[in-house]
Amino acid sequence: MSTNDVSAALKFLTDAGHLLATTSPEISASILSQRNSLMFENELTPPDTQRQHVCNCCGHIMVPGQGSILSMKPMKPEKPVKRGLSRSATERRRKEARDQEPRSGPTKVITCGHCARRTEIKMPAPTPISRRITRTQKVSRAVKPGLPSSTLPLAFSQVTEVPKAPQVAAAMSIKANANASSKKRAKSRKAGLQALLDQANTNRSSRPGLGLSLADFMEK
Repeated sequence: MSTNDVSAALKFLTDAGHLLATTSPEISASILSQRNSLMFENELTPPDTQRQHVCNCCGHIMVPGQGSILSMKPMKPEKPVKRGLSRSATERRRKEARDQEPRSGPTKVITCGHCARRTEIKMPAPTPISRRITRTQKVSRAVKPGLPSSTLPLAFSQVTEVPKAPQVAAAMSIKANANASSKKRAKSRKAGLQALLDQANTNRSSRPGLGLSLADFMEK
């Protein structure tokens, strides 16, 4: 059979098997089993989506919860490496070969509700978790007690750089000017208050009588 004839026959058998799945499950399974045989004769490998949908043994359409059972096999954890033990060259080569092999993830197992055949579908391994290290964490890790300043990274040394002499002189001059202006303002306020007190005493002495006012009684 040519490729077009095989494709047309597979499409016809697939559609017929799914149309008869509800009304006549036995005939549907027989038709889909013939489809599987036709694919095997033409050396065609069914994809995982079809393998987990139709049983490759009896042709039964597997629906989890309606006779068929779906289960998951967890991925095998990696064995912890024992430190402090010397390894031979053969063991090291085996470990390097295992590291180069692609990791396999969990396995999906579907048990057929008609013939109890188990179909295993291997799933890809999850991607490793990538943790981003911020700049502050890098600087905090780089700064350790007892380390000389020359061993610090460039970014940290620039942040903690000591100000230069001209900058220090400019800052000191600004501070001195601010102190002088504040002292001058305080002196002027003191002179103004003294003038007010002198004026009040003059007014008090010029009054007739005892020269007492309400302020004198409030003070006592």
